[in-house]
Amino acid sequence: MKSLELRKHAMTGISYMIPYVCAAGMLMVIGNIFGGHTITDYRAGFSVPDALTTLGGDGLGLLPVFISTFIAYSIADRPGLAPGFLLGLLCKANGFGFLGGLLTGYLGGWVVNYLKRVIRVPAFAEGLVPQMILPLLATILVGIFMEYVVGLPIIALTDGISTLLMSLQGGTSILVLGVILGILSSIDYGGPINKVVFVFVLSLMTQGIGAPIATLISASMIAPFGLTMGYFLSRVLHKNIYSTQEVNALKSAFLMGCCQITEGSYPIILNDLVRITICTGAGAAVDGALTMYWDCASTVPAGGFFALAGISHPELWVTSLLIGSAVFAVLLQFLKRTPLADSDEPETEKELNLDSIKISG
Repeated sequence: MKSLELRKHAMTGISYMIPYVCAAGMLMVIGNIFGGHTITDYRAGFSVPDALTTLGGDGLGLLPVFISTFIAYSIADRPGLAPGFLLGLLCKANGFGFLGGLLTGYLGGWVVNYLKRVIRVPAFAEGLVPQMILPLLATILVGIFMEYVVGLPIIALTDGISTLLMSLQGGTSILVLGVILGILSSIDYGGPINKVVFVFVLSLMTQGIGAPIATLISASMIAPFGLTMGYFLSRVLHKNIYSTQEVNALKSAFLMGCCQITEGSYPIILNDLVRITICTGAGAAVDGALTMYWDCASTVPAGGFFALAGISHPELWVTSLLIGSAVFAVLLQFLKRTPLADSDEPETEKELNLDSIKISG
């Protein structure tokens, strides 16, 4: 696995992604602060906050495209850009989410590199290889794999989750339901599992059952809040588990987290995906159990702290969020690996050099 340089390519994607996430996320935060809503019909009129919220939300929705494009570029150079972009669009359209974009970035880049080695064409057609043949074949091969090999299990998984959640209604322990809702709402960071849970809890909210949607809102905030709390705890304990880049990313991640925007945490999560996801699941499980136990029902479907006005027992809802985040933070001290020294970080950016492109007149 080391020879695949997974971390190096992920870091390249992260280095390009950080300013993009910060810009899009803060647009949405500013729009939300001034009461903006997503524009659904431009002909009906809209305000500046509406425009900011919509632009930020649309930008964050393209994160699977963004990370897929630049990981593929890191692996395969310029021929990886087109398949990375197109496969990222496939992930966005099919609901595979950020993790799907991560996968297609790696697969797209690796397939391009493999095709570079095996494809042989006459000399007069060599110019077509990087411009058309490699992007086309890589996109077809990985696209089919994602649709029919990855996509089918995801559909089966989401159907199974829907069945599970429906079966937990009624006499099942409220704590068990809270634990499951918390975990499923958080561990794929807004991906297909989170979307299935959202549809389920939204349907319950329309029936006057508001605690599950309140659980989803707080569980979605566990990652940014847990990472922030974990940083301050690491300072108290004198543990060096955050790189300078992660500390800088944390500033915007926390602000976005207040608005239930998880994407600001991606640059940190991606550095240690498995371990941080374990922390996220544990913290969200505790948060979900407490939110359901205290019956913190919500009458609004999203918004982070901006939803507090529509949540019953808001002080208990905030308490459950803080306790769940504390569980995340404590667990993080034991699981998160010590980052490389900033001077030892692998080179993460390649200049996008287009000098080799020549246009014949």
